[in-house]
Amino acid sequence: MKQYIFIIILIIASYKCNSQSVETTLYIKEELVKQRDELLQQVRDIQKRIDSIDQKLGNKNSYKSDTQYLTKSVNYNNSLNSSTTKKKRNKPRTTRRYIRGSRGGCYYINSNGNKTYVDRSMCN
Repeated sequence: MKQYIFIIILIIASYKCNSQSVETTLYIKEELVKQRDELLQQVRDIQKRIDSIDQKLGNKNSYKSDTQYLTKSVNYNNSLNSSTTKKKRNKPRTTRRYIRGSRGGCYYINSNGNKTYVDRSMCN
């Protein structure tokens, strides 16, 4: 009987700990979203100041006025499963030059200048 009571107490304690961690996670997310919004406002203010300086100097604006400052948008729904989406950037595909090594391995030189090994069939 004592074992069952102990197990029930452990289950209740673990449930409370889990709910507190979810609340903590939500609080941290909310704070991060607030900080992001504050930074975005600062960016907009700085851009307005740059625009006014350019206007005084007679420079033409070479950008769109509705510049997207972030490439990542976050939907915060007061839930643990908030969705995060990233905008895709179209990168031009580069053709890789595959090289066969002295022992038969196949590799290419990556952007850092290092060898990246791939399947041997790529060198055929």
